[in-house]
Amino acid sequence: MILSNLPTLTFVYILLAYFIGGITQGILGVGLITVVISLLSFVVDVKETIALVIIPTIITSFFQMINGNNLRKILIDTKFFLIFSTLIIIPGVILLKTLQSDLILIFIAILLFINSTLFLSNRIISIPNHKSSLIQSITGSFNGFIIGLTSIYTMPFVFLLQSLKYDKEKTVQFMGLAFLLYSLMQFFSFIFLKLFDISTIIPSLIVSIPVVIGFFLGKIIRGYVSEILFKKLFYIMLLLMSGVILINGVL
Repeated sequence: MILSNLPTLTFVYILLAYFIGGITQGILGVGLITVVISLLSFVVDVKETIALVIIPTIITSFFQMINGNNLRKILIDTKFFLIFSTLIIIPGVILLKTLQSDLILIFIAILLFINSTLFLSNRIISIPNHKSSLIQSITGSFNGFIIGLTSIYTMPFVFLLQSLKYDKEKTVQFMGLAFLLYSLMQFFSFIFLKLFDISTIIPSLIVSIPVVIGFFLGKIIRGYVSEILFKKLFYIMLLLMSGVILINGVL
């Protein structure tokens, strides 16, 4: 079973990583999976990390989705993107199963590096004609494939967010809806491909505890800490982690 027979310090570190991921998700509405994969890349196999984080993601995303009154508007604006990004997760997960973990980690590190660099350089990338059903279907498909392979939800998802120009609350609710759909599709895909089974459920529920605690703590912190400052620190951390992961993967 995952998490069994681990040294006490390693087990505590894993729970701490999920707790920090939960706090990040609570403050920003995103970041749980990214933080967990980054912090645990040297401790737990990346495929196991992704499997463990699915149930906590379902739980936190549900709370994000129901917190607001914008669901109907969000669905009208993004329905084609959501449909295709959710469905195309399946071929991404199939590739995840066949690729070696080291290759997946390198790909994740490259995505984190690009994403962090774009944010820290204040580059805003918008999708032309983002309301077009064809454009949403294409970008959604690309987004879904990346999610299936890496569980990184932010690219090109963030480009659509920048195009929509939602306020903070609507953005968080949109991310909750999208991440709930993505994590549910991952859950069923992982079960079908035997990447998630009964031996994974209990450890996943265990790590859900620090995630949920961190998530609600993060929601409280959101009211006191500047979101801009936290985002900068968050992306600086991801930039450093992506470099470390890349060096470790290459060497």
